Amino acid sequence: MKTITAHLHSLPPQTPPDAVLFLAGNINGWQPNDERFRFRPNGDGSFRLDFQADLETLEYKITRGHWSAAEGDAEGKEAPNRVAKIGATESELWLRVESWTDLYEQSHGFKLPENILLLHPDFYMPQLGRHRRIWACLPPDYWANPTRRYPVVYMQDGQNLFDNPDALFGSWGIDKAMNRLFLQPSISNFQFPIIIGIENGGIHRLAEYSPWNNAQHGGGKGVQYLDFVCETLKPFVDEHLRTLPGREHTGIMGSSMGGLITLCAAIERPEVFGMAGVFSPSLWFSKSVFQMVKNRKPVLPVKILLMAGQQESRNMVGELLDMYETLLETGHDEENLHYDLHSDGVHSEWFWAREFEHALRWLFGETPGQEGEGVSSDLIKFQVDAATKELIVNVSPKISEPRLEVRDYCHDRQFHHALGHADNRISYAEWENCIYSIRLHTGGDLVFSRRVKI
Repeated sequence: MKTITAHLHSLPPQTPPDAVLFLAGNINGWQPNDERFRFRPNGDGSFRLDFQADLETLEYKITRGHWSAAEGDAEGKEAPNRVAKIGATESELWLRVESWTDLYEQSHGFKLPENILLLHPDFYMPQLGRHRRIWACLPPDYWANPTRRYPVVYMQDGQNLFDNPDALFGSWGIDKAMNRLFLQPSISNFQFPIIIGIENGGIHRLAEYSPWNNAQHGGGKGVQYLDFVCETLKPFVDEHLRTLPGREHTGIMGSSMGGLITLCAAIERPEVFGMAGVFSPSLWFSKSVFQMVKNRKPVLPVKILLMAGQQESRNMVGELLDMYETLLETGHDEENLHYDLHSDGVHSEWFWAREFEHALRWLFGETPGQEGEGVSSDLIKFQVDAATKELIVNVSPKISEPRLEVRDYCHDRQFHHALGHADNRISYAEWENCIYSIRLHTGGDLVFSRRVKI
């Protein structure tokens, strides 16, 4: 007799949560509901079946207990029988179901990407008294390396992370991004993370993604939401997937309101999250976010990436740089902070999708930091001439119409200087012993900011 193990690691998203799955084939007279060949759930959205047989060739299909609910092909039509050559002593089968013949029409032809797993169709959130679908995007080599453990990144707005009918505003395409990264030989040592996608709560989204109330938009359930992620969801993920559970291997990421709650998580729960990707955060929702940062002196190092586009709301870039400077002043190490400003960036999934790979690589140490001056450090260099009390500023030739704005926080003043590209000398006598910021503008765009004290 030979030992055969069948791993069923991906099902169509329309699979009923209580579905019971069977293997039917020449091993059991093609019975569609033979309890001896019933798949057992692993608890992570995948299933396993172990059995013995004296066969050279196994011919079979997967069913939900009857032939009217059998697996279909990519077009929802009846799939041909699966055929597997059985080894001399044992064999392993790695399986995914493309569709169910009886449910294909209601799926509108949608099938899950290869490395996307519906981790739980209706996960209970005890802190909020609600349920939520939870997705997992697995590293491309997850099933091929059954002993390897992986870092984890928790992402908000889970229904927008990959192509599916519920991605109303477009998709981040994280499954495709992970596959592209996997095929790049230059990052062969990159530690690919498991991505956990937490679907937003629709009408509850604003409330769950902010700890503070906004007079017009509501809010105020962000603490309970973070408690859910940290105290309920993370233990479940660590139990059912092969994770590296430590904070140094755990990140969180989100955009817009999801970016706001991501920043809150990095500040309020550093014992859980060692890194955070904050895309176009809705800092406008409550100015209390700045006070939160000021009140929480960092006790553990957290890598924080801030990203926004110049084509977003009028205040987005300025508020993002204010947050960067506030993090610096509060005591966060410069090497753990990074900001990206993109001239073509808009408040949209396509922009965040484009920058996802870069953010992932920076958070996991694959791209260099900003050398203390943000991602735009190649745009401007400055040094202090203490003898003449002058600031010497050099600007990259690729910056057109460079203009320097100096904000004096001691006296609430602003100074503006048109710049050349080399050795601009600006007196700082009026700012001495004061906190001020240097901001570089090109045309109408703000591209660099750094708060300094001489």
